[in-house]
Amino acid sequence: MNDIDLTKLLQKANDCVPRLKYEESIAVISSQKNLIIDVREEIEVSASGLIQGAINIPKSIFDKSFSNELVDQYIDDIDNTNILLYCAVGVRSALVGLTLLNNGYSSVFNIGGFTDWIENKGPLNR
Repeated sequence: MNDIDLTKLLQKANDCVPRLKYEESIAVISSQKNLIIDVREEIEVSASGLIQGAINIPKSIFDKSFSNELVDQYIDDIDNTNILLYCAVGVRSALVGLTLLNNGYSSVFNIGGFTDWIENKGPLNR
């Protein structure tokens, strides 16, 4: 994939997957049913931890062997569960969000980067 294709794909992902600010993310997390997915690689998670309540499914797994089972195993009520994605800065989470939208999921949100979460002193699992 060349740079132009990647730029277009990222633009499409950012256009299609709503990005929530930290305050909006906290409000959604505290008031609705959610699945929070960290799409960073395992080595990144090992070094810094996870957002509280999150699971780790690296983007590389979504890219290599995506199936709905990858996500569905963590959700008991897909119609009433938001999928909140994050990575280091919000790029990979946008791309995974687009993959999920293209595979039939509807309540998918990019909550941005772990860096933003840390800067706002968001709750963590270490």
